[in-house]
Amino acid sequence: MLKNTSIIYFLSNPIKFLIIVIYFIPITIYAQSELDYKIVNKIKNESYDNSQAYDILNHITGVFGPRLSGSKIYMDAARWAKDQLESWGLEDVHFESYSDDFRSWSINSYSIELLKPRYLKINGLPYAWVKNTRGKIKGVPVLIDHNNLEELKKYSGGLRGKIILNPVVGDRDDVRTGPFKDEDLAAAASHNMPNNPKGLDNSGLEPFTESLKRRISKKKETDIIQSFLLKEKVAAVITGSSSNHGIIYARQLPYHKQGDLKPVPHFVIGKEDHRLISGMIRKGLNPELKLHLNVNFKDVSENHVNVFGEIPGVDEKLKDQIVLIGGHYDSYHSGTGAADNGQGCATLMEVMRILKIIDIKPRRTIRIALWGGEEQGLNGSLDYCEKYVGDVINGTRRKEHSKISAYFNHDNNGHNIRGIFLQGNPALRPIFEDYLTPFHDIGAKTVTVENACCTDHVPFDALNIPAFEWIQDPMHYFTHQIHTNFDIIDLVSKDSLKRNAAIIATFVYHTAMRDELLPRKNN
Repeated sequence: MLKNTSIIYFLSNPIKFLIIVIYFIPITIYAQSELDYKIVNKIKNESYDNSQAYDILNHITGVFGPRLSGSKIYMDAARWAKDQLESWGLEDVHFESYSDDFRSWSINSYSIELLKPRYLKINGLPYAWVKNTRGKIKGVPVLIDHNNLEELKKYSGGLRGKIILNPVVGDRDDVRTGPFKDEDLAAAASHNMPNNPKGLDNSGLEPFTESLKRRISKKKETDIIQSFLLKEKVAAVITGSSSNHGIIYARQLPYHKQGDLKPVPHFVIGKEDHRLISGMIRKGLNPELKLHLNVNFKDVSENHVNVFGEIPGVDEKLKDQIVLIGGHYDSYHSGTGAADNGQGCATLMEVMRILKIIDIKPRRTIRIALWGGEEQGLNGSLDYCEKYVGDVINGTRRKEHSKISAYFNHDNNGHNIRGIFLQGNPALRPIFEDYLTPFHDIGAKTVTVENACCTDHVPFDALNIPAFEWIQDPMHYFTHQIHTNFDIIDLVSKDSLKRNAAIIATFVYHTAMRDELLPRKNN
């Protein structure tokens, strides 16, 4: 550990002090910054003083609300986003379908009620991609772990018309909340890991291709369970939420593709109500429930679109190259999809608005993508990659692979950006540290070689495209918001949207202006 006496030593030895000074001069002289501070200041002024990000988010969440892939609401919201991009002067604004074999599913009405021994309106949600109840159904639930096939089989032949209450409830109350601590960010910045040309999911725990295989295997297990429930003609299944305080973690069953099963009606209810009802059953009180679910469930692929728009490049040699920004526009069917991921798309739309209004002339084309189908398995971004970039399974390269300088994704929570994940590419550290310099005063200074997981940058990373996600203060994202009825605008920071738009716009602009493409990982 260095001590203050070291400084005194060099100051008391002028020759050695001079040597040290001379040694560091070349670093000072030749360390070139790419930053155009005139543009940075324009970006900051427009973002901080004239931000429309919160208004955009308010419209997305207030007018449209939850935007489940394939729903009419999603398509209405997509049309509005397209109109906004066109009104700001973006070019080549258009939709592209990412699926021709997906289903459409949306809720018309539902209710969950306790009738006996007393009346109570139950706090809950239906799972997505399940079929209707047959009108309003009544019954005393039976406690069975419906995910345990061996236990289910014990009741074979006796489940017709029954309501199953799953007795197993997880716990998500121990997840971090609040801003990152300085020591957390320092540890991330100092983390060292090897290059990762394959692309990792789950913060680097497994290759993306392996996660795809695991998802397929998991669906086969679910198919066996659901087939049994359908054969037994079970009326409905109820699961308890994994959190307290009225927070309902919505769920989706993996049946969004044509030809998949249409599973029995499935609900998730608040942990408190689950404890009440399961306790009544164990005491022999025979609680009677009434359930109702009416949905539109069609084997028709409609409303499955990505939204695109561009600011064209002006450099004759570089204009065909692309700086791509994106985030998923779809959401779960709970809450209003504010944090996940309305805020991300609102911020990215704001980035494009800012860059247009300050009248930049980018050397490369800047393209925005609002993806659909992320919540069902990154379907929108995967389709784009397969059409234009490459196949993540077999590694085939397509025409845009050599032309994309970077893909900046935004999908987290609507709180302060504190830095960026390099996805195992240390060559980018000095470049991105430079880009973050104007934002040190707002706490954005951390560059880590670590991976971010699970969202639309991952297939690009798997194809060795420089693809990134931002380090953001988690706040109450994991405890209250993600995939819950509390994913609402009230828990999104208005000031953070302004700051985040300025940071992302700065990265995008300077990436578009570089002489060279961003360095890629070593193959």
